[in-house]
Amino acid sequence: MSETKLFEGEDHEDDLKIFAVMTALIGIIALALWGLYYLFYYLITFTGNPLMALFSTIGNVLENTLGKVPIIVQFAVIFFMIAGVLGFGSLLKEDDVRIYKALVTIIWSITAIVLFAILGVSLSISISLSVVIGLLFILFIAPPFVFGTLKSLTFLYKKIQQ
Repeated sequence: MSETKLFEGEDHEDDLKIFAVMTALIGIIALALWGLYYLFYYLITFTGNPLMALFSTIGNVLENTLGKVPIIVQFAVIFFMIAGVLGFGSLLKEDDVRIYKALVTIIWSITAIVLFAILGVSLSISISLSVVIGLLFILFIAPPFVFGTLKSLTFLYKKIQQ
């Protein structure tokens, strides 16, 4: 009888939602840690252009991991990433959700513009595929990081004004 009372007040749907988001974040962190290995390798061996090395490293990691699986799995991974980026917004307060939604729309629009610009430039010069993949991936997952940075700067600004 005491066991049933223990679970009566809990909201299992919210727990499941939080568990799903945390699981997706752990997967993203695991990929990021694996990418750090390549990042340090390229930064040590190729210091001529650090941004190119960063984009190339991320692109190589994605090519080496996702390039070896069937296209349907790649498609699923892309949608899991979309769900993770959009799911971050569901953890925010009501006012912040509106700002985050606008930020996602703007950054993903910029990502599409950059993609078409790269396609246009690649007609005249050769561009490394790993650099393109790395740059687009960074732009694709940028909204939570940009939002966090904006909220931090807003918080600091309000603290300074007090």
